[in-house]
Amino acid sequence: MLYPSLRRFESMGAITKKVHTQVGKPNRNMYDITETGEEIFSEMLREFPEKLATNNIEFLVRIALFEKLDYEARKEVLTIRQDILHKQLTTTQSLMLVHLLLQKSLNLVNHVSNMNCSGLHHL
Repeated sequence: MLYPSLRRFESMGAITKKVHTQVGKPNRNMYDITETGEEIFSEMLREFPEKLATNNIEFLVRIALFEKLDYEARKEVLTIRQDILHKQLTTTQSLMLVHLLLQKSLNLVNHVSNMNCSGLHHL
């Protein structure tokens, strides 16, 4: 997965490769990022769609590289993440409420069933 990505970035002009020959060892490939690569990387950091915003690693990578983003881009990353977390919290709270209501309904059904069973025994 790494090497196909490196080849793709090289074909895009995002990186350059230098091959260092070594005696008795395989050649070593050294990669440098180009100006185009810096621009692509910067754009990738700025792009933070909802699908990525749900991923903790994607968010933490952006936090780790905050110095590469301007104020507005930082603010946008944090706002998008906050919105996603709020949606997740709301969903979790809704599921907890549904669970509670189902549990109460089940308890009520069991209670009525027990009452009916004990009522039949008295006949």
